[in-house]
Amino acid sequence: MPNPRWTHDRKLAKGQQGIVGVDEAGRGCLAGPVVAGAVLLSSSFFREAKHRKITEEMNDSKQFNEAKREELYARVIKLADQSALIASTGEASVQEIEKYNIVGATCLAMERAMKKLSQKSDGLWKPLEQSSPEWLEVGCKAKQPWIVLVDGRPMKKLPIRHQGLVKGDSISLSIAMASMMAKVTRDRFMRKLHLEFPNYGFDSNKGYGAPVHLNALQELGPTQHHRPRFIRNLLKETKGSKSADEQSQLSFW
Repeated sequence: MPNPRWTHDRKLAKGQQGIVGVDEAGRGCLAGPVVAGAVLLSSSFFREAKHRKITEEMNDSKQFNEAKREELYARVIKLADQSALIASTGEASVQEIEKYNIVGATCLAMERAMKKLSQKSDGLWKPLEQSSPEWLEVGCKAKQPWIVLVDGRPMKKLPIRHQGLVKGDSISLSIAMASMMAKVTRDRFMRKLHLEFPNYGFDSNKGYGAPVHLNALQELGPTQHHRPRFIRNLLKETKGSKSADEQSQLSFW
């Protein structure tokens, strides 16, 4: 039985030049950057039976354990190395999350991933700027040579023309592959961060609010990789713990 995400994008790409799928990872974390993935599938991609076979397991990255995600990520990279597709990532730092809030930073990461994707395409796909806010309401219905799909609802702060697809990472092949790119890239970063800050359990929780992470925040205070906007309400004053207070002050710049 064909992967329904393959079927969805194959039908959507018919009569078009292809599809660009975009997704993010780490939007709800307490620490670390937000990372976006972007994958370009030309309409010719769907004419190769071998591509359907290779992507038959591709789905929302959250549906898999870490080992399986790494395997599926490797498949995306292999297809990219074979020039069967184009894949890229972009990120927004903790400082940018603090400056622009998580929505603005997520859009920034997506914009970076998409512009990098365009550069890799050597002119095959060029992002189109949103000419006005009204485009989100009516413009997406206009015929475009490339269909740009972003997981979730349309993002008004994203300056590139796109369509939102709610639960797109479980519906669209291109978004599912972008999800894999974003998630694995970010998870690898957090595992490296764990080597520097082992008490927070970043290797297992990837920056989410697991008990070991929250306990470390209370006992040790935040690192420079924590998001001030996200943890201000979590941190409680520890009486008599000057070092924790000083660490918190330093981490909030």
